[in-house]
Amino acid sequence: MSLIFACVDIPPEPWVKAIKAEIPDLTIHLWPDVDNPEKVEFALLWGKWDANLNRFPELSALLSLGAGVDHILTLENRPPNIPIIRLGDPALRTGMVEYVLYNVLKFHRRFPEYEEQQEKSLWIERSQTMPYKRTVGIMGLGSLGSACAKTLVGLGFDVIGWSRRKKTINKVGCFYGEQGLGLFLARSEIVVCLLPLTNETRGILNTTNMQKLPAGAFIINAARGGHLIEGDLLALLESEHIAGAALDVFETEPLPANNPLWSHSKVTVTPHVAALVDFDSAATVIAETIRRSREGRPLLNVVDPVRGY
Repeated sequence: MSLIFACVDIPPEPWVKAIKAEIPDLTIHLWPDVDNPEKVEFALLWGKWDANLNRFPELSALLSLGAGVDHILTLENRPPNIPIIRLGDPALRTGMVEYVLYNVLKFHRRFPEYEEQQEKSLWIERSQTMPYKRTVGIMGLGSLGSACAKTLVGLGFDVIGWSRRKKTINKVGCFYGEQGLGLFLARSEIVVCLLPLTNETRGILNTTNMQKLPAGAFIINAARGGHLIEGDLLALLESEHIAGAALDVFETEPLPANNPLWSHSKVTVTPHVAALVDFDSAATVIAETIRRSREGRPLLNVVDPVRGY
């Protein structure tokens, strides 16, 4: 039994070490070097590449090295009937909760204004809003979105969520579908995008939808760059309908040096680091998938390729 490691721009050595520590008898090949393609049963994938997975006739699962799977779904040579498994790593949830919580609190407590005051040596006390009077909207109520929503509820925020299909989360006002989107946006003073990237969600943060947000709203995007129309955001920042944004993902990555988001005073840019994978934690999850496949048990975190998540 063997696995092919095909991850763009990711050093394979620490991953090979961590996975081998979990399953010592697993043979791991590094793309494109494979002596016996007919023995490869698992492919661990990340990034944009044009590999032909049909060369591996015994594939039993395609494993993502992250919570997202759009890099697998868009492969031109993807065997259609092979299960796609997203990485349900607890460390990813922890990292995302930290990122979202930090940025929500930053906007909620008006820290960008205080940072601007410090540059001008201004001592001005700003008004403070209690959490229960601040509505935070979470777009996407999967594993990561639900974890963020529950954490914010625990801090006393008024939390609402939107998803493509109906969800129920304790103390979270849940909206769904096209009819619910407008109602959700109209209440979201701070909106957090954690949606999967699909044909239906691409460009969802556009002028039409962002204008439905309350004036002075904030946007946090830690999902995929394809969800946000950057030019639309810049125009709404200029008009002050949007008061600020924290962006971790972009349509083009790395973000080009001449992109105006880098220097915009109301935008915080981070280089796709909201939730980084932990070697040991992720290797444990990957190994569990392989063991389940070996033993014929049901696989966890299986993606519906039609829905895209």
